[in-house]
Amino acid sequence: AILVAYGGFVLLIGAVLSILTRKVPSLFNESKLLAISIYNLVFLSAVIIPVFLVIQTQNPFAAWILRTVAILYAFSATLCFQFVPPVFCIIFVDRFRKVTKEELLQNFQPTTTSQSFNQQPPSFSC
Repeated sequence: AILVAYGGFVLLIGAVLSILTRKVPSLFNESKLLAISIYNLVFLSAVIIPVFLVIQTQNPFAAWILRTVAILYAFSATLCFQFVPPVFCIIFVDRFRKVTKEELLQNFQPTTTSQSFNQQPPSFSC
């Protein structure tokens, strides 16, 4: 119970951080990906933990399989949410072309402080 509470606390801190940094203009703003990953883990926990507790009394082997599949899904989905979009952009959009720092910075023009929180992050190739 303590580990579940600790995991929930860490997810809550991650959600608060992704909400606070969602409008920060940056080349590496990943608050949307972080929010999607947190949502995925919370939803999976809300569905799997009650089902696991019910099945565990009837069939411990099925409960073990369910828990293992849930853990594998959670980690693989989170990794896919984080790494598939950049890899897709590198392979299919940029076609392995080496993008220089100047090309990245020409699309990113810093604005004044009052406009920076309302500005959407620049869209490059992806």
